[in-house]
Amino acid sequence: MVRSDDRVSAHLPGVAAASESVFLDAERGWRVWAVDREDPVSDEELAVMAGRTGAPVLSAYVMDSDCAVVEALGTRTGPWRTCLGRASMAAYMAESGASVDDWFASAEQATRAAARWAREAGCEPSETVLAAAFAAFPDPFVETVFIALLEGLGVRTDG
Repeated sequence: MVRSDDRVSAHLPGVAAASESVFLDAERGWRVWAVDREDPVSDEELAVMAGRTGAPVLSAYVMDSDCAVVEALGTRTGPWRTCLGRASMAAYMAESGASVDDWFASAEQATRAAARWAREAGCEPSETVLAAAFAAFPDPFVETVFIALLEGLGVRTDG
């Protein structure tokens, strides 16, 4: 998610224009893009997007609609990372022996970081809605939890 009318490919040379589409438009210039690619957006790519747009950015890497890696960068508040669908993510990570707790902020930590990010972005977050999104079980898809996360951040869709 980026505050820009430009396509993601305009900010990230590694993204082909053919692999991106608008997921949703939101108020105050926010646009959520769906990008079909193998890997999540890197920390360096988040920094490039934040630098080029002058605004905080957020990325969610969706894994088979079961869970998502959420990474964000505020120009003043810095980076944070967590996941949506924590139990599903734990199942993915169990295969490698890694722990969700080792890689991702807890729901409580993520709620605080997300609220700071949202305020920096000029939004009015709801910590109650954020906490519910970070604790939610994807039923049936994590994309619905992602929409709840956006609502908790105070990113309102147009219309």
